[in-house]
Parts: sequence; structure tokens; C-alpha cells
Amino acid sequence: MMRGLTRRSTLLAGLALAACAPTERPNTLSSQDQADIARVEAYLNGLSSLKLWFTQTWPDGGRGYGTLLYTPGNLRLDYDNPKGMTLTAGDGHLVLNNPQTGAVTRMGLSHTPLGLMLIRPLRLSGDVTVTAIRRGPSALQVSLARTGRLSDGLLTLQFQDNGASLTLVGLVLVDDRQHTITLEFSPNV
Repeated sequence: MMRGLTRRSTLLAGLALAACAPTERPNTLSSQDQADIARVEAYLNGLSSLKLWFTQTWPDGGRGYGTLLYTPGNLRLDYDNPKGMTLTAGDGHLVLNNPQTGAVTRMGLSHTPLGLMLIRPLRLSGDVTVTAIRRGPSALQVSLARTGRLSDGLLTLQFQDNGASLTLVGLVLVDDRQHTITLEFSPNV
């Protein structure tokens, strides 16, 4: 699914989006907004599994990396750095296990914007609100929040967009305290 996507093109797609102006968010979505939202829904709902290399940047600027495994409704991050750390998300819960410190963090997926990506089937309407759509050369970015709870956090999905298909290249999570976690993806697993 991600043949031909290089780490460099992944990073360039992210940089291209940084220069994009957000689509204005009127009471009604434009036909292009609606078409892009439908493409994102179809892409995520059509995945049977996804395995990617990720680089993560935490709110303090620290970085980690490892392998992401996504199956519908479930996500797992296995970290090579910090060694042995895992994050699993699914069945309504998120568990972060750090064997180096012995810390185990558990929370409901309804309390983190990551839970928005794990809803099955994903519908970007109703309980989920599209807060922004950004377009750039070969790039599409869609930001999501829980309807009626916009201050609980924001999930931004970043895609390489070749017009005919989308490829997930990154996630940006902003929590309720405005802390940002960024994941950049590469197919080199």
C-alpha cells in the first residue's frame, strides 16, 4: 500500500502542510471538503492492517521511535527507543507500559484524541467534528475532535495525497492541556 513512499517524501509532505492555510470552517462544508472527508473515511475504514516505522516527538521535545501496528479499532506502538516501552489502544482503553521505570499508565480512549482514530466504523460526522482541512501540494491534513467536547483534544491526520489515493504519513495529537505529540510515519519497517 505504501510502495514508493520514502522517508524524505514523508517529511516533505509534512513540511508542505505547514505552509498551507486552513480551509475556512463555515456552517456547511464545501463539496471539496465533503469529498476529502469521504476519502479519509474510506481510507481508514478500508484498512485491514498497517505496519509502519514511526518517529515520535513528545511535548518536551524528546524523541522516540519504533514500530506501529494498526488493525481496525486497535493500535500498538512498540518502541525501540525508549527500549521496551509499549502503547496499546483498543477496546476503549489505552495502556502505556514503560518497563525501564516500571510505570504503567491507563486511561479511557474517550479521554484522548487518539481514540477518534479507533472508532469503528469511522464516521467524520455526528460524534466526530472535522475542525479543519488543509491542503497542499501532494498533501492533505484533516483535524478532528469530539463533537460537543472540542476542548478535550484534537487529532490531526496527515496524508500524502496523490489525487487517486491517500497514504497516512503522520498524526498530531493535542490533549486537553494543549500538549502536542507528533508521530511521523515511514514504511521502512
